[in-house]
Amino acid sequence: MELRQLRYFAAVARHRHFGRAAEELYVTQSALSQQVARLEEELGLALALRTSRGVELTPAGAELLEHADEILGRIERARAAIDAHAGAVRGAARLASTAHDAGGLAGGVAAFHAAHPGVRLSVRLVPAAEAVALTVTGSVDVAVVGVHGDVPQVAPGLCAETLREEELVIAGAPGSALAGENVVTIETLRGAPLLLPARGTAVRAAVDAWCQRAGFSPLPVVETDDPRLIRALVARGLGLTVLPPSWLDGPGNELASARLTSDAGGGGPVHRLVLLRACDRRLTPVGRLLVEHLSAALGGGQAGGGHSGGGGQADGRSTIGGRSA
Repeated sequence: MELRQLRYFAAVARHRHFGRAAEELYVTQSALSQQVARLEEELGLALALRTSRGVELTPAGAELLEHADEILGRIERARAAIDAHAGAVRGAARLASTAHDAGGLAGGVAAFHAAHPGVRLSVRLVPAAEAVALTVTGSVDVAVVGVHGDVPQVAPGLCAETLREEELVIAGAPGSALAGENVVTIETLRGAPLLLPARGTAVRAAVDAWCQRAGFSPLPVVETDDPRLIRALVARGLGLTVLPPSWLDGPGNELASARLTSDAGGGGPVHRLVLLRACDRRLTPVGRLLVEHLSAALGGGQAGGGHSGGGGQADGRSTIGGRSA
């Protein structure tokens, strides 16, 4: 039994899919299948069965996975301990994020690489539901997703840490009627041409909920998964948008913006940025370093008394990776 075979088998078991496991390992699917087959031949038992729904582990496969995870984890920790003697940090770290919430990742990734050039970092931009699934299966170490709701309710086995909270702002072209305004009410959106993130994102869920509470539904003329496109089109006068103020940072078209409040004068909808990780698996030393850098790069900007999981499992009303994230 070779360590490579255990590593390949563990990847297949996490993904329940040979193709996705091969992508993670940067090997061909045929090479992966061959190594798993050799492991099964050596043990004299079937470990993983291909089905129409993917891969199912046999009882022997489920038993082996527990031992494989323990062995591979010990090896990773041993390698990190030896690297510490040499003053080096090596290994691999894997991160998933929703595209709308990846704006601040560049600084975090750059700082992480500068501090730890020996670490290979994989960054995947995926929908929130997929980011959660990748974290649950262990395909990524951590995920960064946006959340709409008072307290994020995550999938079983995941822990959530709130990185920052921002009250959404309304934004328009520099020469629009919005220029010079400091605060506007949600009624400004009634009947206005809007450019909004696609359904299924936390920002869109927040906008829809606030508009419906005011008695109307938003009417987007453009829906897109690309926040840069929204910013560019709003700057050209196509309409208004609602977004977190951090999305206006960095290079891009200048927009006029104002705080968004309810008719009663209360605060506007809030966007939360949350870091997810598995509670029941210890992060590798490299994974812990990645979390520290992401917290430094993306943290701050608290608006109100939001929830911070602090590494504990959260529960509450809103969802991540399902209906509301």
